[in-house]
Amino acid sequence: MANAWVGKDGKVSLGASKVVGMGTWSINLGSIDEFDASEFGDDWEKIVFGMRRGGTISFNGHFYPDDVTGQNAAMRAFVNNTDLTDIRFYWNSTQYWRPNRTAGYFNTQLTTGANTPVSTVRITSCDINADRSGIASVNFSAKCSGSMAHN
Repeated sequence: MANAWVGKDGKVSLGASKVVGMGTWSINLGSIDEFDASEFGDDWEKIVFGMRRGGTISFNGHFYPDDVTGQNAAMRAFVNNTDLTDIRFYWNSTQYWRPNRTAGYFNTQLTTGANTPVSTVRITSCDINADRSGIASVNFSAKCSGSMAHN
């Protein structure tokens, strides 16, 4: 029987810095383009598969503007339109998803295992919400260019 993952052990970090206040994260690992190659007279649809697309990411939690190395750094990356190469989404204390750094997966001329940031994450929206009857929250949405990998 496989071990279940307990969500309370997760976290989001930018490099070694935890993004304070986060309570949820979600990663869609991507998709593959599909093209209809059917023609007149075909009885069945013919599909040609195209390029892979990077997935989408969201992470959300309580708003802590004083978290300069976490939340505030993620907000600055959004405002400055900066790619993140060392964002991590932990599912326990040691294992996490991150942008893929293995160049060999994308270019056969490069060595598999090369520590080159070939995938990046870009924050595409940042929403801050407040309600007089609750705690202010922050919601980040992001898109991955390339693939995500796990350690």
